[in-house]
Amino acid sequence: MTNNLSMQELLDQQEQEFNSVKVGQTISGKISKITNDSVVLELNYGFDGVISINELNLSKGKEISDIYNVGDEITAVITKVYHKDGTIHLSKFQLDKKADFTELEKAYKEHRIITVNIEKNIERGVFATYNTQSLFIPISQLDTKFVNDTSGYVGCNLEVYIKEMDVKKNRLVASHRDVLQERLDKEREERRVRIKEEKEQARAKAKADREAHKAQVKEQKETLFNSLESGQKREGRVTKIMPYGAFVDIGGIEGLVHLNNLSWERVESVEDMLCEGQEVEVYVLDADTETKKIALALKDINNDPWDLIKDEIYLDDIVTGKIVRTIEKGAFVQIREGVDAFLPISELSEERVMKVTNVVNVGDEVNVMVIDFKPKNKRLVVSIKEATREPEEDITEFLEVEDSLGTLGELFKEKFKNLQK
Repeated sequence: MTNNLSMQELLDQQEQEFNSVKVGQTISGKISKITNDSVVLELNYGFDGVISINELNLSKGKEISDIYNVGDEITAVITKVYHKDGTIHLSKFQLDKKADFTELEKAYKEHRIITVNIEKNIERGVFATYNTQSLFIPISQLDTKFVNDTSGYVGCNLEVYIKEMDVKKNRLVASHRDVLQERLDKEREERRVRIKEEKEQARAKAKADREAHKAQVKEQKETLFNSLESGQKREGRVTKIMPYGAFVDIGGIEGLVHLNNLSWERVESVEDMLCEGQEVEVYVLDADTETKKIALALKDINNDPWDLIKDEIYLDDIVTGKIVRTIEKGAFVQIREGVDAFLPISELSEERVMKVTNVVNVGDEVNVMVIDFKPKNKRLVVSIKEATREPEEDITEFLEVEDSLGTLGELFKEKFKNLQK
């Protein structure tokens, strides 16, 4: 037993134990002394273990006395053995570093998030620490967005994934970008699922609402369509301009105002009279029950100028008008607003006319004679030639022959007798 061992035997055993201590071994001991720059541990067999302040793995700004007290037990790894004075140097930092590396290795394999602190930045990225281990985060792995300046990350805590781990090269590369992207993807997926569910719920309601609204609108349109009568005056809004006319909404249904029904006067372009969104008053021309097409007119169909003028103008009347258009075969003369008469080139003059504009031009006021007038067909033909022709002497009285007066020669013979007297 130990108590029966002699002093020499005890010294020999202590020597043997001391010689068995190897660098790299892990050993535990209680603190027997604390100084400003180290702690002394009481080890088995009377050995002393020393851990310098640099090997204690203290947090920044902390003193030894802030963390440890005499009697506290510390486990550390042996770094040096001094046989002369029987002192063993230990390092808690190296033991913690090994434990931290093991934890990082586990986090790498399990693809688990860890939190690191950024201590230093360079142009290409930042250096971070996880307890005793150093990691590098490339600039491309700092954010999902482009990063131009890495200095703003110094002092920050970032959640990262271990992206690369090379034990031989002691290389640890981490990514904050992957953590952010994973959360963004998760949020997007959760939002997508939520939106999908909301859409499905809203879709069913919207479908029912649409069907109800569609039925209501159809009924309203049908009622409106059935109420249309030829000659009715309606308020509407221009919805679309086309080269051949304009579409007008008259309260939920659209009708077409053809170019010819914009005005009683000639219209060259729809845009000259209307624009989209314009509020207008229109007249119903026709509502086809089979095609559901509606013909409208912007001009007042209840006051057709041709109907108004039929009691004012007659054949052989001389009227004044204005030349509004010329063509190769003649010219058009505005007699009244909405009533244009055709003036053939042959009716311009008694003489042969080679070109209409040699006689009349747009804007000229002319006196013309009505030589053909059919109001129902909206046809009116006039003549300058007839309007300016000198009236012939009326000799009809001399052409009338009565049986009682005999022949024409006998009639004139009697008249000549009177002249001789």
